[in-house]
Amino acid sequence: MSTCATSKLTSSSSGNYRGCVTSSSSSTSTRHAHKKKINRRLISSTSRPSASPSAHATSSGVMEGVGTIVDGSWCDEFAHLNDRLPHEPLALPQINSTCRVVLVRHGQSTWNAEGRMQGCSDISVLTEKGQGQAAKTRDMLMNVKYDALHHSPLKRAAETAQIVWGDGRDGSPVHVHASLREIDLYTFQGLLKNEGVEKYPDEYALWKDTPADFAVDVGNRVHRPVVELWYRGSLAWQHVLEDADGGVAESRLVVAHNAINQAMICTALGLPPRFFRKVLQSNAAASALTFSPASEEGGQVGVSVGAINATPGVRSLRPRSGAPAQVLLVRHVDVDSKDGYAEASRVAVLLRKCSVSTVCACTSRNTLTTAGALVEELRAKPPPIGSFVTSAETLDDLEGGESLLRTKSARLLVMENLAAPEGEAWERSSEAWAALCEEADAAPIGSSLVAFASAEVIAAIVCRALGVEDSQAPATIASLQGDMPYGALSCILRPKGGTEGFLRCYNTGTV
Repeated sequence: MSTCATSKLTSSSSGNYRGCVTSSSSSTSTRHAHKKKINRRLISSTSRPSASPSAHATSSGVMEGVGTIVDGSWCDEFAHLNDRLPHEPLALPQINSTCRVVLVRHGQSTWNAEGRMQGCSDISVLTEKGQGQAAKTRDMLMNVKYDALHHSPLKRAAETAQIVWGDGRDGSPVHVHASLREIDLYTFQGLLKNEGVEKYPDEYALWKDTPADFAVDVGNRVHRPVVELWYRGSLAWQHVLEDADGGVAESRLVVAHNAINQAMICTALGLPPRFFRKVLQSNAAASALTFSPASEEGGQVGVSVGAINATPGVRSLRPRSGAPAQVLLVRHVDVDSKDGYAEASRVAVLLRKCSVSTVCACTSRNTLTTAGALVEELRAKPPPIGSFVTSAETLDDLEGGESLLRTKSARLLVMENLAAPEGEAWERSSEAWAALCEEADAAPIGSSLVAFASAEVIAAIVCRALGVEDSQAPATIASLQGDMPYGALSCILRPKGGTEGFLRCYNTGTV
């Protein structure tokens, strides 16, 4: 048995969480000591230009401070937890009350800025930009109330947690879980991307192209970081949800990292490791999931997605310069509601900032009216690039009569496959997604194609774009459409000519 000399400190009741914490939670009866500790970290991160060390390697070739190989095994402050296992993910724990969880990724770190692979190393800290991102997320979530804070023990996440958690929550429990640390990347930790290519060309190619197959030789053992991460993501849910049994609705804030947040979202939805990197997590972005008790004893816990990778303003909606046209999916508004037209106008104003080149809708009254509001906004204030695609008569000739007179001069692309009877969205989504891909390929580079549809159709298209299998689709669609409000916006990125994409954000603006 190898002996790891790395410190294995456990969290203390005073909230001094420096060092490795156990996989079980540790809460404070008061947050003062915890807050004081993190504030010192914030001060230290702003008092020097960079916290990154010189890239000195140990005798094993690993950067100093990120871990080492001892007696053929990887040794760091988390080694004693024995949670680096290539096991199948655990099922969500049974709960007795509804629990809403908001997941936040840490703000930009010094190693993010340098392009270094961080993994579970704890050298980098937040940059000034990262602190600002966390502050904006705090403001975005200002009206969300939490019963508890759970965060990773790594400095960059702990600093973000303090900023987002804010003041005025003394007495609320704070938990630190080692299971929330970032993906374990072993000997890759600390490498710049070009160094990864030079030192481990074959392994790095797998990491970039098929990360679920990525493997690292560490001493006497081969580790599969993404497979291990999926197990650990499911373990994190055991810790975050373990006390959701008070019989009343609860809300938790979880602050962690890019890869572990992806794993937690995907394991909650039952999606396997091949979905790594398909659900993007930007610095300081927020995702929200609601868990409900199983309908019968021993049944599956209910999961409903409120938002994924939501950011303040339109940061997660603006198209990327030089990239193929992105696909924005928008749930239509209810035009018969008191605020229906006002909501359609709000969505239109927001989308005007997204370089829209193509607008698509089916012929339902709600969908056409919502799309028409956008077209009118764009006609009044045209985007800098692109033009409208027209393959139909004016909107009031299609359907709606008087209710659409305000948009009768607008034209747009009408796609009947964006409509589906209830329960048939998955079957229809293949044609709909193929048609959207074709239109996106024809759209100008750096623009947005906007498609308006119902919640079920949007959820089905997202599943189709991500490559969800037929057997998993009904459950995933149900989880995605459950909490989708009118006017919610989602974004799919895809390579030109590709059939599978990446979820850039989902229901953004609705956390």
